[in-house]
Amino acid sequence: MKVRSITDFGNSKTKMRINGVRIEQPSVIKRLHSPEPASETDIEKNVANLLDELSVNIASPSLKRSGFFSVGQHANLDALKSENMNIKLGKKSKHDIPIIMNLSLTAAQAVKEFYKKNKKLPEKIDVQGTLTGAIPASEYTSEIAKEFEERFTGKEGSPIVHIVIVYVGSQSVTVTIKYTNAKVTQEGIPALYALIEAKDTILRKFRELYKDDPKRNSMTQRDFLSLKGLGIDIGSGTTEYIHSRGVNPVLQNCHGEKRGVGHAAEEAAKLLESELNGHLKINRQRFDEIMQDSQNNYHDLAQKFMSEAQYGESNKILEDVQERYSTIGGDIDFMMVFGGGSITFEEDLYPSLIEFSQDVKCMILWIPEEFAIDMNLDGLEILHTKVFFPGVA
Repeated sequence: MKVRSITDFGNSKTKMRINGVRIEQPSVIKRLHSPEPASETDIEKNVANLLDELSVNIASPSLKRSGFFSVGQHANLDALKSENMNIKLGKKSKHDIPIIMNLSLTAAQAVKEFYKKNKKLPEKIDVQGTLTGAIPASEYTSEIAKEFEERFTGKEGSPIVHIVIVYVGSQSVTVTIKYTNAKVTQEGIPALYALIEAKDTILRKFRELYKDDPKRNSMTQRDFLSLKGLGIDIGSGTTEYIHSRGVNPVLQNCHGEKRGVGHAAEEAAKLLESELNGHLKINRQRFDEIMQDSQNNYHDLAQKFMSEAQYGESNKILEDVQERYSTIGGDIDFMMVFGGGSITFEEDLYPSLIEFSQDVKCMILWIPEEFAIDMNLDGLEILHTKVFFPGVA
């Protein structure tokens, strides 16, 4: 089976497109000593729920320690024993979690695709694939990117094979994964490609903001190709500040800071734990679940504490932008704000950025919610098919 893997290695969630199918899971794992007992015997139900109830056994030379894992949503059920990315330390390219998430989701999706076509489970699936992903600008160098690529492909002349046993109820499928090509770029740049290829409605907020300025209001996406920009990619663990001329990064001016929704959520989770007198341990993924569940007993408290935390985090991002603008020397025509964090911080950050942009005579391109989350993922797919691996399945 051939796969085209596009991976956004998020600190909070891993988002992928595998052969065009979008999948997403919390970037959380839990190490196990042995396979978990099956609770459901219906194969069709187990396959349907496979991604949300994912348990695997991975043998890979790219991992510091191979073994049994529950992955994603399934791992997140046990906050005390699960592991997620330490967003204060960073070094995503060195961590095992991005590798485990990618291999597990790729193998699970291969099982789902096989079952959909054949209505039965095989004993083994051989997967050959190409992969495109991105790491934060704060840790990106060409050398680090190459090392990360080689964790998937192996070194030149010494390809590696990853073996993932996927547990489907009481049955298992052995999936061997071999990446023939991998390309890792830096976060933020793919979004510029996504901007160009997106629907015209991606400029909706831009046109609302400049409705009284005929010249700006009539701009199209391609007009930004001739301009100098500062991309502000707000994620969970990092916010990337990408200086660009057209779609070309000015590498010495690309920078990342440990800012984002995850930092605000961790601060809010501490406040919630304190409110509950320490009786409940909450990681940031579990806190996200409470925030999204209006029926949860702690939902209102979580919202209150998150509102306080995100205001402080928004101010830090604003200060970063002001410092980057000064450091770059004003070589910026527009600032493009996107990423999942742009939705969370919009209420606090957008008005402040508009005020700052007016002071420095610069445009603000705030990407609407329906596009913001997948800007990197969309751009990575464009880069994969049109730039890095054209003509390769």
